[in-house]
Amino acid sequence: MQIEDSVALVTGAGRGLGTEWVRQLHERGARKIYAAVRDTSRPTLPGAELIEIDVTDQNTVTRAAAAAADVTLLVNNAGITSHSRFLDTDLAAVRQQFETNFFGPLSLALAFAPILGGNGGGGIVNVLTALAWFAYEGEGPYAASKAAA
Repeated sequence: MQIEDSVALVTGAGRGLGTEWVRQLHERGARKIYAAVRDTSRPTLPGAELIEIDVTDQNTVTRAAAAAADVTLLVNNAGITSHSRFLDTDLAAVRQQFETNFFGPLSLALAFAPILGGNGGGGIVNVLTALAWFAYEGEGPYAASKAAA
């Protein structure tokens, strides 16, 4: 995928790896970068346009797809962990990890695939982890949700 002159959307762009994705895309000549965050009033990311997306909320995904109809590269980076073991955690925490780490990227891919196709193709990058292949104590639900993705 050609980064130069691309139009990218990065989820989870407000911190950590997401911020680095934005920085790297900017350095490599992306024409436009949408930095997808849950709260657009907080972060400022040089070279990026903030866009509100909560990957677990289909309404924000749908609005973002309508607002960012020029995207040619989707980076599904948003993710969470509860740092817990399956049998020592609340089922709601496990469900939230699957909503964010599996259903979130799937929802974004479904929303943006027609846009990517309409813009002549493009790419989808799903940011996973080596924990998708194995788990260690304290990361079982996270590992399972990333493996599902």
